[in-house]
Formats: sequence, C-alpha cells, structure tokens
Amino acid sequence: MKTEPIQLPASLPVMALSGVTLFPNALLPLFIFEPRYREMLATVLAGDRIFAVGMVRPDTGEESIFPVAGAGLVRACVGQPDGTSQLILQGLGRIEFTSFDQKEPYLVGRARPLPTIIDREDDCHARRRELQEICTGLVSRGIELPDTFVKAAGEMHDPAMLGDLFAQHLVRDPLAAQQILSEPNLSLRLGKLVDILRREWQQFPS
Repeated sequence: MKTEPIQLPASLPVMALSGVTLFPNALLPLFIFEPRYREMLATVLAGDRIFAVGMVRPDTGEESIFPVAGAGLVRACVGQPDGTSQLILQGLGRIEFTSFDQKEPYLVGRARPLPTIIDREDDCHARRRELQEICTGLVSRGIELPDTFVKAAGEMHDPAMLGDLFAQHLVRDPLAAQQILSEPNLSLRLGKLVDILRREWQQFPS
C-alpha cells in the first residue's frame, strides 16, 4: 500500500541548505536574507506559497542537492524593513527531483511525489512502540524535550507521522536525517530511524 501523493505545482523553487531536512508536517523556521532567496520568496508568496528545501550534497564541491527533498508551504511570513524575512515552512511531503529547469539565481526543479510504501504493518507498529520507549527513556534520563513533542510522541498512533516527527527533532546527524527522508519503505525507514537514535543517544547514561 502507498500513501496518497501530494499535489505539487509543475515547477518547484528550491532553497538549497547545508545540513537541513524538511520532513512532512514539520514546522521549520527560516530566516531569508540572501538576495536570491528574497527574490524566490517574493515569487512564492505571489503564487501558491510552496517551495522545497533540499540538502546540499557535501561530496560534490558545488551547490548540488540530494534528489529527495521536502516540499513545504509557507504558513507565516514576517518581512523586515531591510528586506529580510522570518517565515515558518510546514512540510507537505517527500519529493524526488527529476530535472531542473533553472539553476540561477536559485534552483527551480520538476519533481514527483515520493509516496510512503506501507507493508509489514505489525513491524511498523512495533517500531512505533520502540520510538515511544526511546522518548520515555530520554525524558527519564533528564534530557529536555519540548512538552508538545513529548505529548505528541505519546499520543500519536500513525507510525509514519511519528517517525517523521522523531526524525525532524531527534536525529542529530544531517546525513542520517537525509537517509531517513529518502527511504520510501516505511518498515525500513523506521528500522533505520530506531538504529540511528539508539546510536546517537547512547552516550547518555541510563
């Protein structure tokens, strides 16, 4: 089974960032100050308010991005007198770029939705419970987590949504987060996520 694909415009502007991923439903605060992205934002706000956040590949020596990225909707935007802007981008879904129509002054690409493949549902829910146990364990060890995150982690029953929530907030290695973002198979994605979280957070005493 696959999730329903998100609706996308034919061409999608891209903000290329180092070490940043945008997961579905996540709220990502951004400060827009570069002239090219100020231009991009003006175009986006005059249209459908959608653009993508793509992680810059660290291995190419140039500003190229990984093919899988997160599409987001501008939920709030506050412009400053100096032309900069503070905005909140809400993740809409995973996308995979197939080509780029424009590279300057910012990327504009053609992308297709990357739906989540849901199989082995029992395994997915077992991983969901593992993630909730990880959250409980972090709190019990005195790790400060936002109350809203802890509450959502305890109440959320959708394994895909819970996985994206944990990946956005708890995965500290950007390349590991990109790996999670890029995996379409939910059971494999959640398995990788659990392994990454146990590895990244094991330095704290139990």
